[in-house]
Amino acid sequence: MQKYYPLQPIADIVQLCALKGIKEAVLSPGSRCAPLTLGFVRHPDIHTRTISDERSAAFIAMGIAQQQDNPVAIVCTSGTAALNYAPAVTEAYYQHIPMLVLTADRPDEWIDQLDGQTIRQRDIFSNHIKKSYHLPVDYSHPEAQWYIQRSISEAINLSKEYPQGPVHVNIPIREPFYPEIDEQYFFNPDLRNIEEHTFAPVMTKEHFAPYKTQLKSFSKVLIVAGQTKGDQELGTILEQFPYPVCADVISNYSYLKNAIHHQDVFLGKVDEALQPDLLVTFGNSVISKNLKLYLRKYKPKAHWHIQEAGHVADTFQSLSSIIRCTPKSFFEQWATLNHSTEEYLKDWKKWDEQVTTNMASFLKGQPFSELETVHDLLQALPENTQLHLANSMSVRYANFINLQNRKDITVFANRGTSGIDGSNSTMIGHSLATDYPNVLLTGDLAFFYDRNAFWNSYRKGNQKVLLLNNHGGVIFRMIPGPARQPELEDYFETPQQSTAQQLCEEFGIAYLHANSRDGLEELLPAFIASDQACILEVETDKAISKEVFQAFKKL
Repeated sequence: MQKYYPLQPIADIVQLCALKGIKEAVLSPGSRCAPLTLGFVRHPDIHTRTISDERSAAFIAMGIAQQQDNPVAIVCTSGTAALNYAPAVTEAYYQHIPMLVLTADRPDEWIDQLDGQTIRQRDIFSNHIKKSYHLPVDYSHPEAQWYIQRSISEAINLSKEYPQGPVHVNIPIREPFYPEIDEQYFFNPDLRNIEEHTFAPVMTKEHFAPYKTQLKSFSKVLIVAGQTKGDQELGTILEQFPYPVCADVISNYSYLKNAIHHQDVFLGKVDEALQPDLLVTFGNSVISKNLKLYLRKYKPKAHWHIQEAGHVADTFQSLSSIIRCTPKSFFEQWATLNHSTEEYLKDWKKWDEQVTTNMASFLKGQPFSELETVHDLLQALPENTQLHLANSMSVRYANFINLQNRKDITVFANRGTSGIDGSNSTMIGHSLATDYPNVLLTGDLAFFYDRNAFWNSYRKGNQKVLLLNNHGGVIFRMIPGPARQPELEDYFETPQQSTAQQLCEEFGIAYLHANSRDGLEELLPAFIASDQACILEVETDKAISKEVFQAFKKL
């Protein structure tokens, strides 16, 4: 006679994940999490992958969740395994990416008793999680099962609620972990699924009336798009306005005909002539340092930020109104009005087009550099590419050059925390959830920091990396403070002599290498056309790259 598995409530957790629409789980090996692992692997409606390095696993899961706009479950064993999730959980929190973080734990009575793999896991992610849940360790009582099931339902609902984000569930589990041969392990189709229905706030004609009145008093209107996934319907609406739209490369609105691309280049030398009366913002972080400095110095009379819910930052130190609705519905109402002239837009465009006109000839007149490499890569991207930008100089180079007239390119970057960790893994996660080309632009420190992203069996031909290898952190030569210190090279740049060649050989990745303009021109088409995972490593001189970049900023 078959017996029921004593950890059946763990199987119920997995079943609830499936009932609530979770289709992907990224698992890391361990014994304490074995009941969760078995549940996810055996469930017919959930696709699982195993990644040994928990830090990489969490970033890969974050990439999948961002690509699919749906929570992904991550599962690890107890102890420091959970701590390794922290960078990705924090990034997901600030980028509003839904994740269900499931950490196995020792029973409470064994905490701080020097038992193996036992740390204080309750609330381990503290301030960088939407909410944390701690489940009971004994599952036999019906009320404990009721508590577990409603907690899981609530956790998944919360991860999807705007603003989306990671939710943590800590799960103490007693031994034995594995079902015996005669113990039945099943998924109950009749579990109670507590659904939650949310409706995005929409700006109506009546709600817009006060803003309509105020808009009559503003002649110079500047729109700034922060980091977003992009919405082509909203883009079509924004193009109707005779106002400049400052669009960082990570905003995914740089294709707009009224977009400003090179604000980081020219705003450092512009006086108050471009000062707006009204600043309207939406989206998350802004890369452009000169834009932030300019708007903090030349403050608008009013600053409206449009966001459905959640915390709003006062990035430009001028916030006057938080408008709680979707950006699309707000701009739809605004588009029905008569607008002012295009003179203010023309003023911005004059500066912007000057940089665009001079860029190509400038680069060809300079020694070969990282900036030219990034320019050529952005020009060569195939249709429907998903471009990933690592932090430090990679994302800055791309933002200074920017994308124009490429509505088909989607840009991703870990700008929630702006850390160099996890950019390889995030790209890998995206590539696993789509067949579109995924191209990562990264520097050597970010690349080697996350080398375990390739320590898995999930190789695909849409995984491409262009690696800028100057053998150190060149960004520190760009910043006046560290650049003038005698310890610059050893303690800030941290020079290294590694290349990606042996990594490619180890993990079965195609490898290309260039260190000159001619070499890049020859190999870039092969890199783009490759039908297998490929890394194009471009070695450059950091001193030359610094000089070219500084000269470019004076265009």
